Amino acid sequence: MKFRTIYYGLYMVSSILVSITVAAFPASFIFLILFQGIDPALEQFGFIFPIIKSEFQSILGAIIPQFFLEHFWFFVFFVPVVFFCYGLFLATLLGMFLLSRRGIPYLEDGYYPMESEAWLLYEFFEVYYVIFPYFAWFFSVFLDTRPRHTFFGAKIGKNTVVGNGRLFNPERTIIGDNCFFGYDAILSGHVYEGGRLYLKEVRLGNNVTIGANAVVLAGADIGDNVIVAANSTVPKDRKIPPDTIWVAGKAIPRKKEMTLTELAHLGIPAVPPAVEAELVDGRQEKSEDDE
Repeated sequence: MKFRTIYYGLYMVSSILVSITVAAFPASFIFLILFQGIDPALEQFGFIFPIIKSEFQSILGAIIPQFFLEHFWFFVFFVPVVFFCYGLFLATLLGMFLLSRRGIPYLEDGYYPMESEAWLLYEFFEVYYVIFPYFAWFFSVFLDTRPRHTFFGAKIGKNTVVGNGRLFNPERTIIGDNCFFGYDAILSGHVYEGGRLYLKEVRLGNNVTIGANAVVLAGADIGDNVIVAANSTVPKDRKIPPDTIWVAGKAIPRKKEMTLTELAHLGIPAVPPAVEAELVDGRQEKSEDDE
């Protein structure tokens, strides 16, 4: 193994450890400040806080440890304090990860031999994005969606819902406006082919729907108003034209939605038959009631 690969491997491991350590400092500092200062601050503020504490002490003071009474309001607000401090830890950790990742070379689009230095550098580069949700705990519900993807380089348009979709390479992902991802839909900017690693940007146009468990591979270019059927696979470098449905390896043109004028010229009622039948039944019932 080359010295350069060993160096970047050690850099990746050490940068992660340093990032965790640095991120813990502000969170721990704020936690200690709140532990020491929240009770005196609320006592000085007055209002109903001293009354509540005195009532609690008069009822349960005999069985509650003195340490708890001295930090009564800290323990009352313990859960929000912990979540606040943990959120601060995650925000700092995210910044450290993004900063650390800049020290790993970025590979341009193309083919790279597997088990080579380039392949390992690609893996090192992606580690920060992959491991971050494991630190998120409760917050992973929020951070394993759009915010995490965009922080790590994904370009996502307005009103797009990634939801439970997965982006394997956010730095190689461009998504347009009003797109939607089904459960476990995958966009991957890389693909392994035999003994090679292939990297290329994935592009989605506007108003694209990626069905559940569908997979879009590296280099795919999906046009506007496309539906990728559930459990489908879009091969690498495949270009799907706009206004189509991708299913069973084929792009099927979507039916045009006609206007009311176009429907009238074709002699098709503007009101759907089912709705028209309900209206007719309603008019008949009304006439029977009148009689």
